[in-house]
Amino acid sequence: MSIFDRLFRIGKAEANAAVDKLEDPSKMADQILRELRSNYQQAIQGEAEIKALALSHRAAELQARNKAEEWENKTNGLLDRIDAGQLDATQGNDLAAKAAQAHADALKEADQYKGMAEKEESAVNVMDLKIKQIKDQIAETENRAKMIQSRAKTAQVSENINKTLSNVDTDGLMQTLNRMDERASAQEFRAAAYAQIEDSTLSTEQEINKALGAGSSSAALEAIKAKRLEASNSKPKLLSDGNDSN
Repeated sequence: MSIFDRLFRIGKAEANAAVDKLEDPSKMADQILRELRSNYQQAIQGEAEIKALALSHRAAELQARNKAEEWENKTNGLLDRIDAGQLDATQGNDLAAKAAQAHADALKEADQYKGMAEKEESAVNVMDLKIKQIKDQIAETENRAKMIQSRAKTAQVSENINKTLSNVDTDGLMQTLNRMDERASAQEFRAAAYAQIEDSTLSTEQEINKALGAGSSSAALEAIKAKRLEASNSKPKLLSDGNDSN
């Protein structure tokens, strides 16, 4: 194989690959449907034209046969006049021969129109079958186009989702989440450590007060009440002393 053949084959392969990428199933189905409908319209128009020709030739055939019949009647009329002695035989036969030839020419013309009309009618019958096939293909293509469009849409959505999911680094996300969990735990441990360090810096009295809850407002209030009660009990009872002297 020559280098040019190889290059040509490579170019052909690349062109086919490029065309394959450009082919969208949904759009191609619509295009095929448009082409079929266009072919159907052209076939209908062509059939109508051929039918018109067939009808025209049938009309011309009928006209030629009527003319042939007229010439035949004229020929018979001339012969009748010759037989009746109303027309010179020589002149009458000459005219009758011309009329008979016109009759034959009209019949020949009628047969020609008949042959043309028969061919055209045969072509119309063939076209009727073709048109019916195209019409059936259009109906089938419409149904298949709908199915292809639905499948193509589903496939496209699925492909987009799969592409999106394939780009998601799930392992990386989980690793990041684990690091955040570890950092939160580390913060909790540091907070607990600072709390322990704060407790270690307290004085003995502060540690005792903290343990007993002496710093609370209720404990302070109870201490003041106890002090007042003690002071009240230590005062001398002057009134009771006066009663005793009397």
